Amino acid sequence: MLRSKESFDRSMIRKFFYFFLFLLITGVGCAAGGLYWLVVVVPGDEIKQENITAILGKESPVYYSDGVTRLGVFFDDAHRQYVTFAEIPEDFVNALVASEDNQFFDHYGFDPAGIVRAMIKNYQAGRVVQGGSTLTQQTAKNLFKRSTRSYQAKLKELLFALRLEYHYSKEKIFEFYANQFYVSGNGHGLGVAARYYFDKDAKDLTLLESAFIAGSVKQPNYYNPFIKNTAVAADQARERANIRARYVMRRMRDLGMITPEVSADMMKQEIEFKKGQMGFALDYVMEMVTEAVSEPEVEAALEQQGIGNLATSGARVITTVDAGLQKKTLRALRQELSRLDVRLRGYEAREVQQELQATDYRGDSQLSEGAFLFGTLVKAPARAEDVQGQFRLGVDLGHSNGIGIIDARGLDRLSLAYARWQRNRWSDLTDQDRQALAAQLRLGDRVWVSVREIDKQGRIFLDLEKFPQLQGGALILQDGMIKAMAGGVENRFFNRAIHARRTMGSAFKPFVYAAALQLGWSPTDLLSNRRDIFPFQGQAYFPRPDHISKQEEVSMSWAGVHSENLASIWLLYHLTDHLSLEQFQQVAAQVGLAPRLLGSEEESYNSFRTRIRDQHGIVANRDFLRQAAFERAVTSLEADFMFEGRLADYAALRHLHYGLGFDDFIQEIDEQLLLQEFLEKGSEDKLSSKEVEELRFRKTILAGNYRALSELQKELADLRMRVEDPSLVSYDPAEHFDPFEHTVMAGLYYDSLRERYTYERLEEPSEHLKSVSFWSLRQLVLPMDSQERDHFWAEVSLGSRLSSVALNLVHNQVDLEYRRLNELPSYSMAVLSTIQDFRVLVSLRYLVAFAKALGIDSQLEPVLSFPLGSNVVTLLESVRMYEGLVTGKVTLIGAKETESRDVLAVIDRIESDTGEILYRPKRRIRRPVAPETALAVSHILENVIKFGTGRSADLEVRLSALGGGLFQQLNQAIPLLGKTGTANRYTNASFLGYLPGLTDDGRSLSLKNGYGVGVYVGFDDNRPMERNNSRITGSAGALPAWIEMVKGQLVEQNYAGRLDAVDLSFNGLIIDRPSLGQINLAVSADEGGRLIEPAHEVDPYRRQQASVMAFGHLGGGGQFVAARQFKPFWRESGQLIVEDLAVH
Repeated sequence: MLRSKESFDRSMIRKFFYFFLFLLITGVGCAAGGLYWLVVVVPGDEIKQENITAILGKESPVYYSDGVTRLGVFFDDAHRQYVTFAEIPEDFVNALVASEDNQFFDHYGFDPAGIVRAMIKNYQAGRVVQGGSTLTQQTAKNLFKRSTRSYQAKLKELLFALRLEYHYSKEKIFEFYANQFYVSGNGHGLGVAARYYFDKDAKDLTLLESAFIAGSVKQPNYYNPFIKNTAVAADQARERANIRARYVMRRMRDLGMITPEVSADMMKQEIEFKKGQMGFALDYVMEMVTEAVSEPEVEAALEQQGIGNLATSGARVITTVDAGLQKKTLRALRQELSRLDVRLRGYEAREVQQELQATDYRGDSQLSEGAFLFGTLVKAPARAEDVQGQFRLGVDLGHSNGIGIIDARGLDRLSLAYARWQRNRWSDLTDQDRQALAAQLRLGDRVWVSVREIDKQGRIFLDLEKFPQLQGGALILQDGMIKAMAGGVENRFFNRAIHARRTMGSAFKPFVYAAALQLGWSPTDLLSNRRDIFPFQGQAYFPRPDHISKQEEVSMSWAGVHSENLASIWLLYHLTDHLSLEQFQQVAAQVGLAPRLLGSEEESYNSFRTRIRDQHGIVANRDFLRQAAFERAVTSLEADFMFEGRLADYAALRHLHYGLGFDDFIQEIDEQLLLQEFLEKGSEDKLSSKEVEELRFRKTILAGNYRALSELQKELADLRMRVEDPSLVSYDPAEHFDPFEHTVMAGLYYDSLRERYTYERLEEPSEHLKSVSFWSLRQLVLPMDSQERDHFWAEVSLGSRLSSVALNLVHNQVDLEYRRLNELPSYSMAVLSTIQDFRVLVSLRYLVAFAKALGIDSQLEPVLSFPLGSNVVTLLESVRMYEGLVTGKVTLIGAKETESRDVLAVIDRIESDTGEILYRPKRRIRRPVAPETALAVSHILENVIKFGTGRSADLEVRLSALGGGLFQQLNQAIPLLGKTGTANRYTNASFLGYLPGLTDDGRSLSLKNGYGVGVYVGFDDNRPMERNNSRITGSAGALPAWIEMVKGQLVEQNYAGRLDAVDLSFNGLIIDRPSLGQINLAVSADEGGRLIEPAHEVDPYRRQQASVMAFGHLGGGGQFVAARQFKPFWRESGQLIVEDLAVH
């Protein structure tokens, strides 16, 4: 019975086994049959040759921000060079197989062993380091677009790979792959790669070149030296390219495709890149789009959607650029560069023809209003309405564009520039000027023209232009996104708006004002605006004004209005003066100049002292401590001097330097002046009379310092002793003068202007200073009693600055302050915070860090000329900075901080042909500027437009520009913000600013949704922009184009249709600022923006009343008490990542 049961169990097991085996065989058979059906019998239309050919010829269109107007295409026929397998070099076939799929010619579309190897390597690495896809699978993925990275999508990709393997030969599959891989935004396929990288046909590629292209198909931008923005980055790309090519050749050697000898020889060679022409040049926007879609972030996102090749995907790229605004921006920059080039270099027929002959640029491709075209001068077609003697000249525009007309109006702009080139910058336009320019135009000459108008009859009216050597950039941003840009006159190649690094001049001053406001300053504070010395770490800096100013003190706001160099540098030098010790320590710690935290412990005193002294050059010895004691004494003595009624003495004391190291500075100047006496006229080192005068003036500045006055006081005491010595019967001052100590002997003088005696060293005679002889002085003093004598000597002025008695007060206080400081460790923060070199270093490092927070990635040098824009930055960085200063926030594009992240600012989204969003850049929002600081800075910039160097914008950008009717009648100025910038030696002129947006009700303007606008002009080689008395400044060179861009923006954004004209007629147009406790205070525009006393508020609608917007309160007696806010950038700069943020 038991045996029977065991037999039954075995029988049932066999039955189950055979049953499941049957099911398995049936399942496998069905699967094989299904696979056969899907691969062989019914593979689908996708696998047909004509469909694959269509896919390889598929285009990905690029659109302006409206998603309708086409901007360009990835890629047209000019960027497509199909190469058959027979035309592909054997070296490339071997190289690609070796690097990507060494079993390609043996497997059936997939490689199980390769998949297992990849799984093992990825498991060992803990991440994906190797793929298992074959070339066939990669071809299938690129041709048929894997939608996701799911297993279902991978199986579908495998199915397509099997279909390719069955229906096409290995050679044909390889041909498909070789014609669709991506080549850095310039096209796709081997034919394009060969032309792009080496300027040759694919069949002519060498082994090394083939190895490079084959090795770079997965990461072309990583190895591409042509798309890098710096020489260093390009060199790094070349090095990576060589390393990759050598890896491929080692693989070829190991697989027996090349001999070890050939491999060894190739390893010694370097890739010689030679960029070839690619059919046509992309414009600035398309160039930037091609760079953007090549970013790893974009490629990774598209890869997630199964798109390995954007070129053949049919996806739509939607940019942030506004079509109408882009056209107006490019036109504004081109016309301004044309005008300025004539003003600087004239319009001489022979020179113009030579330059036009030398250019390979052919102008815009389409005839439309605003287009810039080349043509040939011909006789103008006759018209019935022609007036005898009226200027008309024809221009044959070629390419079936017909003949355009340059009329008198078309000459006016360049005629005025030509007149100012011939005469001077103040010349007005006359008929003779038009005739003079017309005389340079000869039939048959080539000309560059812009299309002013195409009327209803189809007549083309042109403005004469000059194809310029002068270049520039123009840019409009909104929330960090590019709305329009022009990178130069040709609209191709090097994009100066994004990549050119220039010195933006005084346009950087508002940045310094913002830093000052963050650190306790008020826009109403008065700044010294007089010639002075600013010593820093043993160097003397003598900044000079670029215009004559009558005011020795100006408010911070008016320093911006009139672009005061001296006041702005003085502010930087004193940037941390309003900070408490605790606040100063916070700032120093933020910029790495305070004791560091090493884990849970603070850096030791000795380590900190060594770092600050040796790495940063800060000396805290006895001399520097006495200097710090002097500066503290000046601050603490204010009340004592006021009590003593010595306001004039204290005013002089406030501007007095301690004088440490001044003797060395004076000696250097004396040596330069002495050298001039021995140099012959015409010598290279011979200084001009103005330069000699400047050196002597600097000596005057240096002479008036505390240490020098102390020496004078000692000599004065010696003189008193001798004058009052009754036994002295003869005296010769020269016997007591040491020529090695001083070059000029001191003496007592009577100052007829101030009606007082002064003791000083005079380098040159003075009309109002009369020398007092020893014996005359004795006759004056000896009859006095002792009290009268004490008073006389006490009131003698030292160096025409401080009275002797006032200097005694300073001595006593300096001694007291020195004793206090000397009790502390020399390199404690309490002592360092009083040392001027350290305070200035902290200030400069703060500016560099603040600039970084505002999105400036260019390397900035911490120098005292910072407010003058001596550092080089890009226009994009500058406009982004202004957006941050005005709105308080900076929008950075891209998920990560990368060297090339700025190119993503031109992409709104990439979507499939069905409208599905495949990629949208992430926006990272920083808030480095507090709302109160942004408000105050925006008002300073508004004042610049209303009362200062940007006033022409206030005069030209008016409501009348929006249309007729009520706007024409009101003709009010549209509130704008901006600042001029002129680089040293006039090498660059810029204007940076902001166009406010509209409030929802249309009654006023708002800073929340406006536009950052920036322009610069300058020669690429940094030649000075000057001729005779014509010098191109920010207001003369960049502002006119800026104004035209703003006018264009007003039209494109339909301000006329959105403004409440009726409300404007009653209230006017202002910027509606948030209520943060600010006070709008009346100031005197003629007195450097000083508060009008008693201080009182001004209605913001009274825009033409000079005012300063500040924080604080009105105290008793009409005094304004400024609020000292401490709002450094890091307190506000928390980051917020916003995904899929809609673009305005």
